[in-house]
Amino acid sequence: MCGGSEKDLHDPRRIGALAVVSDRSGLEQDLSGQIVFFNDVDSKSTLATHVKFMPFRSQRIPHDLRLKIFSTGDLTMPSSECKQIESFTLPMALASDVVEPSLLESRLAQKLLLEVGGEGVIGRRIAISSQAYPNTCMAEGIVGFNSGSIGLAT
Repeated sequence: MCGGSEKDLHDPRRIGALAVVSDRSGLEQDLSGQIVFFNDVDSKSTLATHVKFMPFRSQRIPHDLRLKIFSTGDLTMPSSECKQIESFTLPMALASDVVEPSLLESRLAQKLLLEVGGEGVIGRRIAISSQAYPNTCMAEGIVGFNSGSIGLAT
């Protein structure tokens, strides 16, 4: 199973919004994994206060990650042609030398609405880049609802 230990799979902080992102860059560093948006106080809230990234494989991530959310959920368009509506940094400075497929968690500077349409992020494209490759989409996916524990086959 990917995405953490059995304890992680039942963590109420996994409830909120989930994006499973896949490598798109062809670079050596594969940032495929899960991005979870959640409220650290109220797991039933539609306002996310935190983001957690869980890479599928252990690796060294030497630079901060940049997460971008776009207005569309269309993965067939180049991200350069999509309007960006949100963007934030996931700091790696506090992470250990080798990042295990576990917690890389950060408080969001502003809350995200976990709804469809309007200012909500559900159904929208999300992309990851790194400080080392700011103009390269290293992984991307679509933000969806996550209402409970998930298990992913490896």
